Amino acid sequence: MSGSPQNIPNPRRHDLDALRAIAMFLGICLHAMMAYSGIAWAVMDNQQNKILENVISLIHGFRMPLFFLVSGFFTAMLTTRRGLAAMLGNRAGRILLPLFICMFTIIPLDKVVELMAVMANASHPHGKIFHAIQQGDTEQVLKLLKDSPDSLIEQTEKRMNMTPLTWAVLCESESCTRLLLERGANPMATNRMGFNALSMAALLGEAETLKRLMEKGGDPFKATEKETSAWKAAHLSLNETQNILVVSRGKFPSDVEKIKHGRLETIELLVRLSKEKYGTQAPPIQNESITPNKNIPDWLGWYFAWLASDSNVQKLGDTEINLVQDSTLEHLWFLWFLWWLCLIHSGVYWFGNLTGLGMKENKSWLFPGLLLAFALTCCMQALMNLDYHPKALHIQIGPDFSPGFIPKPHVLLYYAIFFFFGNWYFGLGDDQCRLGKYWWLFLPFALAVIFPMVLSTGEQRLPNILLQSLFTWLMILGAIGLANRFFQTESKLFRYLADSAYWLYLTHIAIVIFMQWQLLYVPLPGILKFALVLLVSVPVLLTSYEFLVRRTVIGRILNGKTYVKN
Repeated sequence: MSGSPQNIPNPRRHDLDALRAIAMFLGICLHAMMAYSGIAWAVMDNQQNKILENVISLIHGFRMPLFFLVSGFFTAMLTTRRGLAAMLGNRAGRILLPLFICMFTIIPLDKVVELMAVMANASHPHGKIFHAIQQGDTEQVLKLLKDSPDSLIEQTEKRMNMTPLTWAVLCESESCTRLLLERGANPMATNRMGFNALSMAALLGEAETLKRLMEKGGDPFKATEKETSAWKAAHLSLNETQNILVVSRGKFPSDVEKIKHGRLETIELLVRLSKEKYGTQAPPIQNESITPNKNIPDWLGWYFAWLASDSNVQKLGDTEINLVQDSTLEHLWFLWFLWWLCLIHSGVYWFGNLTGLGMKENKSWLFPGLLLAFALTCCMQALMNLDYHPKALHIQIGPDFSPGFIPKPHVLLYYAIFFFFGNWYFGLGDDQCRLGKYWWLFLPFALAVIFPMVLSTGEQRLPNILLQSLFTWLMILGAIGLANRFFQTESKLFRYLADSAYWLYLTHIAIVIFMQWQLLYVPLPGILKFALVLLVSVPVLLTSYEFLVRRTVIGRILNGKTYVKN
């Protein structure tokens, strides 16, 4: 056999086409919910809803595995029908080329909108005490502390989980910092990034503020759960310092030279303290809590240490980029993964044809193959959510994110399981969709029984790994069966939505974040704001597809065909 086209009986699976589009639309819904979920995002609205957080976890738990399985199926179909070279040419044109173009167009636009939204969000904190601190209004801060419960002094704002004391240090309000310390504020309380008041003071080069915090019990050498300390903050690059300050307070530092000189004084102070306390110029690393990495084998600990290290940092001009951790590819990371998996598929297909070891159609292998895929999913799920301090978006349920130039190996292997299961599933010729036969049982069982168990076993790692893997596969099988039940034949409406889904997903981030930003101070519940974001964003995106994409060269690139006006 060779990589040439073959005549095969498999008809087009319109149900899987619809599923691929639905997975894209679910991604838009997921991102539209983020601002109202409490999960770290460009816009963190004060109106947050736990239900939306759970819905995001639910969607994330199966959406992209389903997408990769369907992509693997169609990749195998294309290879079998048109040959290996044609498949690679098609995927280069529809995956690699759009990704390359987006890196210089859509992704920079997304980053500009994200930056503007972050700066607007961070510079207008929610909560009266935070607003008073920002204004340097000590009298108002004192009045609020006297008139409110004692817990107000440690009450965090919802966006960065920052205490009033950390915010006062960040705003460089010496009077408010002193007042809060006198009232008993905890200098060691950390925010979402793992920074406390001491590390913020060191970051800004505020040596006198750091001294005052240490007098009230702060330890500049004690690392937080994210391994941040005043010592480490004082040694961060100016580029990273600027990024942290923009995210935290919504503006770039006004006097970089002041920070540079202040850092020298701060480091001199910390070196002196380290010699007095430890007898060394640099302090030993101390963790506030034991991370999960301490309970895994050494070889695996080395791997996660490599992921968290700066060994993958490269300088591009004045900018440092971590090729593994930084969100360089943003939400389009999946295109890069797909390209790598298509290349691997090509090698496997070529080798199988060369040696005669290619998979032969045998429908009786369906369920043994499914059990093997489930076992492999459990193995890879065991590597997810280990605390190696990812810089990208992090959700406790489902796979880790890998939006950098270098794919995280364990994440690539995780998605490879689904992609190559889709490859293999195509070869079985399951035209009757035995794979999703029990969708009516799998979907309600996954949603009503397994998912609540996943949420409740977060601290019990082994049961949680098994339950997450089971939830993922039950949702995939249920979705395939449900789609086969209702989308067996081609529908003009769903054909249109399926074709538009690619463009909508590529371009949705900027308008979704823009809408979340504009609704930031509208006094509506988070669920209603989420609905408004969708009701505005999706029609705008569909309109842009119809008039700017569908009958143009862009549509030709994305969908592999050109529509003519009827």
